[in-house]
Amino acid sequence: MMINEKIVHLRNFLEKLDVIRKRYEDIEARKDQFNIFTAMLDASDEVNLHSQFIFSLLNFKTGNEYRYLNAFLKCVDSSFEYNLNSLEIHKELHDIDILLMDKSTKRAVIIENKIYASDSNHENEGQLEKYYRIVIEEEKIPEDNIEVYYLSLDGHEPSTDSVSTKNKYPKLGEKVQCISYPNEIVRWLQGCMPFVYDKPFQRETIIQYIKLIDDMTNNVDIEERVEIKKLIGESKSNLESAKLLIDNVKHLHWHTIADFWDGLVMALEKNGYEVLQNPTEEDFSDIVHGSSRKRNNASLSIVIKTSSPFNILIEEYPDELYFGVTKEQKLPKQYVKTFATLVANNEEYEDDENWYIWKYPSIPEDEYIDSWDINNDATFRLIDDSFRLRITAVIIDDITKFIKDVEGCLKAAEENR
Repeated sequence: MMINEKIVHLRNFLEKLDVIRKRYEDIEARKDQFNIFTAMLDASDEVNLHSQFIFSLLNFKTGNEYRYLNAFLKCVDSSFEYNLNSLEIHKELHDIDILLMDKSTKRAVIIENKIYASDSNHENEGQLEKYYRIVIEEEKIPEDNIEVYYLSLDGHEPSTDSVSTKNKYPKLGEKVQCISYPNEIVRWLQGCMPFVYDKPFQRETIIQYIKLIDDMTNNVDIEERVEIKKLIGESKSNLESAKLLIDNVKHLHWHTIADFWDGLVMALEKNGYEVLQNPTEEDFSDIVHGSSRKRNNASLSIVIKTSSPFNILIEEYPDELYFGVTKEQKLPKQYVKTFATLVANNEEYEDDENWYIWKYPSIPEDEYIDSWDINNDATFRLIDDSFRLRITAVIIDDITKFIKDVEGCLKAAEENR
């Protein structure tokens, strides 16, 4: 099939797919949209929402039975054994998201919860290594009796550094079991529904939490999936068009983020900034095609020279985009003081041990990109030239405003002398 013919078929297929999408968007819009979880908290809050809710269910005791806990252990095929009188269920003990432990049976279960955050590894010890070591050395649980579950939205593996930076526990990497919200957690919660058929508050809370997971993981209604499957299978050209899209997702991802970052460099130069450093093709390849270790260690950054003595770093590290002035630069005291004044008097600016000053771009939350995730709605929308240019313009306007804020603060300080 010639390339032009493939494009024609693909366009026809996408038009039919768009009809299905709009129909189910209309259905979704007519549903009850209220959700107690998102009404009270950020949907991506690992600690206060997701870990807290899962912990609350695991820790819920009815009479002499932990029904939710038992259902969870069965769902993940755990061999954890406990006694009612000696079972300990902890949240955030030793910074472990959820820890099940019974010192009488000498068994433990570590549950590490990841929504969008990456592993918190240190130079000499990985995150899971640390938790594993603490349970062995401080809680005195034998290594062979410890189970480790790594819970995420998509079931991905922990970073290599998380389990083997120190490499003191070579068994750890193989012991980690990856579980996900749309699979194990939803299956567990659905399996708990018979417990709460006559308990409306518990039942509706669990239903709303499952709906939240569906929304976060784009787990659309089964009717929509069936209709899409039917569309793909109704003709050879539809099959080929769907496969063409699937085969090119990673390539689309690469070109999408490359176009955004290359376009940002060009726009900065057009606005008079000298670009001293910019992302390379190798950086994009590490993020899209690299191993989990390369993806987790990758970052995207642009350094621009300003007319003032400081350079500005624009950086994205998994799921966070920000810019500012790093402390790697040795600057005149009046600039250091100016940055501190701006941080103190303007809530949009922040500082920390590595930055004199930094801020997030003024982008609406639902338009915040994540170059590591092409399934992120905003990242995917970067394919649209107008959206990409708008996000680029916001970043440049913010940088221009930041420089003006610095100059204004310096001028005010001079006038007050």
